[in-house]
Amino acid sequence: MSKASPNWNWMLQGRYEGFCLTFTHDVTPAAVLQRYGADPSAAHTIAFPRAYEILQPGPDTSVLRVGTIQEWTFCFETLGVQGIMPAVLAALSQNTQTLAVSSGANALHALEHWADGQPRERFEPGQAASLQAADDHPFWDAAERHRADHHDLPALLGALEAVGDRIGGHLTADILDGPLISTVLPWVLPTPPPSHTASLPFVHATATRGLGPRIGSLRPPTR
Repeated sequence: MSKASPNWNWMLQGRYEGFCLTFTHDVTPAAVLQRYGADPSAAHTIAFPRAYEILQPGPDTSVLRVGTIQEWTFCFETLGVQGIMPAVLAALSQNTQTLAVSSGANALHALEHWADGQPRERFEPGQAASLQAADDHPFWDAAERHRADHHDLPALLGALEAVGDRIGGHLTADILDGPLISTVLPWVLPTPPPSHTASLPFVHATATRGLGPRIGSLRPPTR
């Protein structure tokens, strides 16, 4: 077994009871906030240690913190899970693609991939029976490969490494602790995605430890 990657160590340190993390390709931070339903003009650039003090989130609100890695804008959400809701993912992924990873305080984890307002792949890391996909499932394959390399770590780590493969970078603790555009988002009742959103079929997959040769690059095609 190889040494565990340090890229997502913050996830293992119990810093957050739960979080939702999205990465949206080639969309500005302000546009990402708008697609969440937040007002970019109300946002402040704040380092994490002072975020809650300055924003003063109330009951039934999420804290959103956005920044960029390579060609992707990330949104790190605490105190809520709006970013994993189908309607939000449909909005985020319009004319682009979005990756979402959630880690709930109830230990429920998920990875979703959406493109052009449609779901492409969805699963709970390490749980083969949960896999749903429109066709192939490169994120499941990559997450399982990373999980095979680090089988003593939570399966969620493999999912995050699969995301890192696609975006060509990692969201480190230093980035999270530093100044990021931040705002508060009131919770809204879950709304259904647009009526034309496709449903994903379940796929029979096997959770394995050794997956053979690595598959090709997961980088998005040149637009």
